[in-house]
Amino acid sequence: MLPLNRLRKGVVFLFLLLFLFIFYRLFFFKTRTDLVLPEDEPLTISTEMCLLVTSNGPMNIDTIFDLKNNITKIFAYSSLGNGFNTTDTVWHEWYHGSDIIKKAICKQEKAACHSSISIDSLKEGNWSVDTRQNGILLNVRQFTVLQPE
Repeated sequence: MLPLNRLRKGVVFLFLLLFLFIFYRLFFFKTRTDLVLPEDEPLTISTEMCLLVTSNGPMNIDTIFDLKNNITKIFAYSSLGNGFNTTDTVWHEWYHGSDIIKKAICKQEKAACHSSISIDSLKEGNWSVDTRQNGILLNVRQFTVLQPE
């Protein structure tokens, strides 16, 4: 026969564990303040460097431009994602190294915009175009310009 003293202590211990588990599930599990809420999808914007912009989008996309190929302009073409606020002005800031060369309003057409820089403003070296709206940096695209030898 089993001793009843041990059985009663074990049953009391199991009931205590069951009570603590139920207490935890009722009061602590449901009242957590660190719930993960779904965030808004980040705005998607991508900028491409190209030699020509048509109604269908950018043409001759590249990151290295050689001026010996009779280039007259380089375009920055930004595709604006879904939910993008097109009522505010989008700017393209053209940098040669760390020096700002041009700050241009991005001409908007549908869900995209573009700006350009002419050959007389281009110098050999590393360039970048910052896409901004309301002073907020949205995208950076880097490219290189090579001079003819």
